[in-house]
Amino acid sequence: MNRFKMFMMGRYGTDQLSMAILILGMILSFIANAVSSSILTLITYVLFALCIYRMLSKNIAVRRKENYKFLQVWEPIYAKLQSQYKMIKERKTYKYFKCPNCKKVLRAPRGKGKIVVTCQECKTKFIKQV
Repeated sequence: MNRFKMFMMGRYGTDQLSMAILILGMILSFIANAVSSSILTLITYVLFALCIYRMLSKNIAVRRKENYKFLQVWEPIYAKLQSQYKMIKERKTYKYFKCPNCKKVLRAPRGKGKIVVTCQECKTKFIKQV
């Protein structure tokens, strides 16, 4: 274990981009095995090699910049997926709808009948059946 620590000292290690490349490589590997495609298998090998290269790299500043650019793209996608998951999870207790004026997503508890909803963003009032 001590030798491994010494070997990894000064190297970049793992980050979100490395993990995304690794997961993508694993998914493509399963697909390549299912359809027995040698091209997809080659692509997975390239992805795994890229992942290992990033983890063992000593050029930390460049790897951080790559990860930062990846996170700028990934964070909005991840936030959207999280909000969709939350909406699906709470679908039995809350009704979700959009404001007709500003299109902001609002929610109201189910089973209240007709209610007057006031949008927090644009202060528009409208009637909604929940």
